[in-house]
Amino acid sequence: MNVPLPMREPEMSGLQLCPVCRGKMRRTAEVCPHCGAQKHFGATPKEALIGTGAGLGVGGLLVIAVRGDLLIGGVALAVGAILGFVLAQNRYGDRWLPRKKSD
Repeated sequence: MNVPLPMREPEMSGLQLCPVCRGKMRRTAEVCPHCGAQKHFGATPKEALIGTGAGLGVGGLLVIAVRGDLLIGGVALAVGAILGFVLAQNRYGDRWLPRKKSD
């Protein structure tokens, strides 16, 4: 005796909701068709500059604290700037940024 199995509704696995406006869009989309939000990887240029500046500041404070000479100061500033930039890039993964309002 063959009993038909109940049919399931197909899942919409190719769609996702936009994190900004909650509109439906494709899972592979990088720009929301409804609100224009963009998928962004890593830090924005402003965040990268802030991280680099913070690293320079920490490197400078370290040089002042140990009363280093010019060579140690240059190395500490360079290492601080590089570490600040790398930490800023690693802090932000992929995220959705809303489109900027144009005036």
